[in-house]
Amino acid sequence: MKKKLMCIMLLLSFAVGVSACGNGQQDANRSENGTTSHAPQSKNDTSSEKGEQKDGSQNPQAGTVSASAFSGKVSDCYYGGGDRIVVVADKLYLYDTQKGENIASADISLEELYVQTYSDGYFLVGREKNGDGDALKGYLLNREFKIESTVSFRELLSDDIVTGTERFAISQNGKQIAFGGLQGLYLYDTSSKKIRTILNYSENGRTNNMEIVTMDNLTFTKDNALAYVGQGTGSGGGDGFSVYGTVSTDGSNLTITKKADYEVAGEEVQRGGNILIMPQVFNKNNGTLLMLDTASNAEKMMTFASKSEGKDGVFCSEQGKYVATSMLGETSVTINIYDTTSGKLVHTETVKDSNSTYFLRVPQILILDESGTCIVVLGKSIGEVNTLITTFGFGR
Repeated sequence: MKKKLMCIMLLLSFAVGVSACGNGQQDANRSENGTTSHAPQSKNDTSSEKGEQKDGSQNPQAGTVSASAFSGKVSDCYYGGGDRIVVVADKLYLYDTQKGENIASADISLEELYVQTYSDGYFLVGREKNGDGDALKGYLLNREFKIESTVSFRELLSDDIVTGTERFAISQNGKQIAFGGLQGLYLYDTSSKKIRTILNYSENGRTNNMEIVTMDNLTFTKDNALAYVGQGTGSGGGDGFSVYGTVSTDGSNLTITKKADYEVAGEEVQRGGNILIMPQVFNKNNGTLLMLDTASNAEKMMTFASKSEGKDGVFCSEQGKYVATSMLGETSVTINIYDTTSGKLVHTETVKDSNSTYFLRVPQILILDESGTCIVVLGKSIGEVNTLITTFGFGR
């Protein structure tokens, strides 16, 4: 009888331990305010929710983000390299998602901010607050998030205007900044602080019976050329249409491509690693995504699990290994994560909150490739609510 009682006590102890482990896993995928729930994974994905890979090894631990780490309302987040992100609140914060803490900050205040990483640090460009609408200013920060130099882009151009911060790109070595104006494409040397014209659209911006009107999104390729997405017209003029292509930094080898029956939403174009994703405009969406591999200059179409996906946002991971879509509900948003190489759906997650205000606008989603961390930012542009940040891990 005594032995039997001891066995029962051991079994009860084991059951409590298993229950505690289960609750801990659930808490690790919960935000400060909202909650997440796992939907059934794709039948193409046999990894477990705990991060076990197909070879039996463990994924790196998923990172976390605490909104309470930042003063003021969080208004945006950007990739910061590896497991770091740049968070915009009362100032700029460099946040480590593995450590769960800020590691640096910078007192920079810009509107329409755009952040890019390069090998030695960070490039920031935006409009100066309370300044002239055309006063675009750039900052180069080192890896420790300290300002090393600034540049006023308006002062560089006497006869042209740059209208958007997304029209900038920095080379991986940080030596060149390319940007597109209303009349041409330019290259700024960060060492000599000199600028030169790569293309004048009306003079040498033509090929394949088409002409460049604007270059709205830019990224450097591995061979130091530029890939772009913008607007073009036929050689005889007429209505504009979406175009994309490449050009060498000396202005040669210009390509212009128009994709039949596909209209790119220029403000939604994103780059991750060598992948340039070009989501469709809202009213043309049919559940497909055009991607360009800038290393091979090869295009690829991805088909989502449903034709409605893409209308509520498409997002690229920092290294370009994954693409995510969001689907808004009344009190939730469901995120699907796809592998860009295979096109397979690898994870589905639903983020919920009782305050429906969070789901009135498209969220911001960041995907950290190395740790398999997805960051969902809700309410950043809605003044009446605090920004809600939720993170979850996914098997890769």
